[in-house]
Amino acid sequence: MAKAIKRSETLQSQVYEYLREQILFGGLAPGQRLIEERLCEETGVSRSPIREAIRRLEKDGLVVVQAQGGVTVYQPSLADFTHLYECRLNLEPPAAQYAAERRTDAELSELEELLEQMKELQYPSDPRRTHELNFTFHQRISEASKNPYLTKIMNELKVLISFYRNAILEVHPRRPETVICEHEAILEAIRTQDGAKAKASMEEHIKRDFELCMSTNQNRQDDL
Repeated sequence: MAKAIKRSETLQSQVYEYLREQILFGGLAPGQRLIEERLCEETGVSRSPIREAIRRLEKDGLVVVQAQGGVTVYQPSLADFTHLYECRLNLEPPAAQYAAERRTDAELSELEELLEQMKELQYPSDPRRTHELNFTFHQRISEASKNPYLTKIMNELKVLISFYRNAILEVHPRRPETVICEHEAILEAIRTQDGAKAKASMEEHIKRDFELCMSTNQNRQDDL
């Protein structure tokens, strides 16, 4: 995980971005403790920018500062994932429907390009890029819905969605392959401007994600 921090940017901002990426893309696991001394060694900076970065991460909800002073990566509960599923199920299928009905040719072309990039990417060689493409695909659909409130809410859910997908991939590493098939169905409906089909395909996609997330949680309980 070690990374040399460039001196041309503010140290605190660099450390913040570095730790944020590690948390969002699985480099730091939920519940893992962050030790200042180790972070100083890995990044080559002093404690001050480390502490400032941790304050920002706490504000983002990515880390939890314990009363006794320890810092751990935020660990979503089963209830968190269930609430996220409920939000996505009520937001993303209508967004897909509106996108199918309102999308422009340029927006369609971008979605097609994103899907092609997903097909070319060999997971797990680049998990960060896999997450980025996946989230961007969903985000572009919300933007194509022409409803700015949907887009804003999706942005606010990005952190929890990243934890959600990491949890699934931990137990179902081949999930990106089936995601592509599901994305193809959504994209085809958007391409043909079939709002009802786009809504149904997105709903099926989100339900499948939740089923896998629940099975992941069950596997963890069985291991205890």
